Amino acid sequence: MTECSTSTNNYLELLKTRPMIGAPLAGVSTPAFRRIVRLFFDGLLFTEMVSVEGLIRKGSGTMVFLRTNENDMPLGVQLFGSKSESYGDAVKVVLETMAPAVIDINMGCPVKKVIKTWSGAAMMKDEENIAKVVRAAKSACGSVPLSIKIRLGWDANSVNYNEVIKIAYEEGADAVTLHGRTKAEMFGGQVHYDLIADAKSRAKLPVIGNGDIVCCETHKRMLETGVDGVMIGRGMMKQPWIFQAINDGKATDGYLTLPRLKDVITRIIELEQENARGSRYIDASKKYIVWMLKGLPGAAALRSSVYECTDRAQLDDLLERFFLSISDTQTDRS
Repeated sequence: MTECSTSTNNYLELLKTRPMIGAPLAGVSTPAFRRIVRLFFDGLLFTEMVSVEGLIRKGSGTMVFLRTNENDMPLGVQLFGSKSESYGDAVKVVLETMAPAVIDINMGCPVKKVIKTWSGAAMMKDEENIAKVVRAAKSACGSVPLSIKIRLGWDANSVNYNEVIKIAYEEGADAVTLHGRTKAEMFGGQVHYDLIADAKSRAKLPVIGNGDIVCCETHKRMLETGVDGVMIGRGMMKQPWIFQAINDGKATDGYLTLPRLKDVITRIIELEQENARGSRYIDASKKYIVWMLKGLPGAAALRSSVYECTDRAQLDDLLERFFLSISDTQTDRS
């Protein structure tokens, strides 16, 4: 077992200068979306989660997740998989392909297709395997920090975050991100801030708090637990400017002017077009458009029209008319 010292912890040093982190989000943390986030944030972002089995095979469908661009750093890579024997080779493939700031292991995803392979949150049911996985990954990481992302436990009857954090520390992990819910709670109910605070008070490695950080108030509430950093997930995917808004101490809703918001949406469509094949970028862009416009007058009615668009011209025309209608409404009220 390896004992890590927080005095020489590279992850902790990163958190001292950039205490907010953009979470790895499947289907969202693409190179295109990360470039949008970079308009507002220069801290640590992550790739989508990447299969260790796919990395070992170097399949094209997996290696695409390691694509980077000139503005991507610092960028971490999140891995998922339950077989400890696969992690050493998978980490080596990552290091041969790019220069990650961090390598993270997903032990918290509650989605059925992930946990049915005993990956994600299902790993928290097998502490012995967690030790093997962390040990194998750490042995291949070299100087690159290793972290794990976990939940409080499988359900209310099997809360074991402190035991898992202790194992990760003993096997050499440099940090842990803790989502303040169990797997059974999924994303419902309230985040258990008291349990995050408990984890931080006991842990011998940096703890990053995660869950429901969507504004300055929730960011402050998470910091009050004593965590070393804060990871923002769903708040980022809906409002990628959230990092800048929090740093400015301002509300995320209405943070961007309408012309700026329109520019950001246009840019994500362009970036998806650069990264996707054929017309697939249209479908890839739709979710971002719906998310970013949510809460604006007429956005709910616009949603179905966005999803019915089949080409760029339709989408551009729809957005042009939408923003024009909002501008007219605001002018009438002034």
